[in-house]
Amino acid sequence: MQSSTGILTVSGILIGFLFAGFWWSLNRELTFNPDQRHFKLGYAVLLVTMVLLGYFGMVDPLRKSARTHPTLIPSYRGVLLALLGILGYMLTELGHYQIFHWPRYTTMIERVCFGLTFAAMAGLGI
Repeated sequence: MQSSTGILTVSGILIGFLFAGFWWSLNRELTFNPDQRHFKLGYAVLLVTMVLLGYFGMVDPLRKSARTHPTLIPSYRGVLLALLGILGYMLTELGHYQIFHWPRYTTMIERVCFGLTFAAMAGLGI
């Protein structure tokens, strides 16, 4: 239980930073006309990172703790539902503001960084 407390704290803080980054990006995207808005590759990196952090940094440690301490089961379920709600909320906002259009343009360095990021994530995940 003690070791998962630190993981949960760090993960909660990082989720907050990622959520703030999402809102900064969305706010910037909303400065463009609706026909110029598009889903940038960085949004995909951010969303996947939040899902991974939420699962491995919060849901999984809480699930393991709840197995040995049944009083944590409601907290585990609540955190899982809240993380799903946050992800759903972000996706809903992207849909509401019509951000799900394929990128109108991407730069070479953007594609390289995107590819390297996902290659590293996949490599470390295996």
